[in-house]
Amino acid sequence: MKRKMLSKEQALRAIQNMEFSADVTASNNKVAVVMTQDWCSEWMAMKRWMDSMEDIKELDIYELIYNTVDYYQDFLQLKEKSWKNDLIPYIRYYADGVPVRQSNYVTKEDFLKILKL
Repeated sequence: MKRKMLSKEQALRAIQNMEFSADVTASNNKVAVVMTQDWCSEWMAMKRWMDSMEDIKELDIYELIYNTVDYYQDFLQLKEKSWKNDLIPYIRYYADGVPVRQSNYVTKEDFLKILKL
């Protein structure tokens, strides 16, 4: 498993296209994009168990701590208005580049079930 920070360019493309591009969604067989704010306690809990999944080679996890970026308001609009989700963390899941689900906070077990890992 690779954990990566979503780049500014990737986030801005998502804002423009209302979806992440293939360089994110198809970077591996299974992909999760976690969007959150740095103060979120549920994110801190998820981050801890994500650190223990390094042996899952078919998974990439992208992270965006969007309250720390200069395009915060634009990204917030995408997340809350277009994707209709105002909770954090917010996770979008992809399998073979195709969106399969979205959720907010999940346990490690539920995360793996969603991705069928």
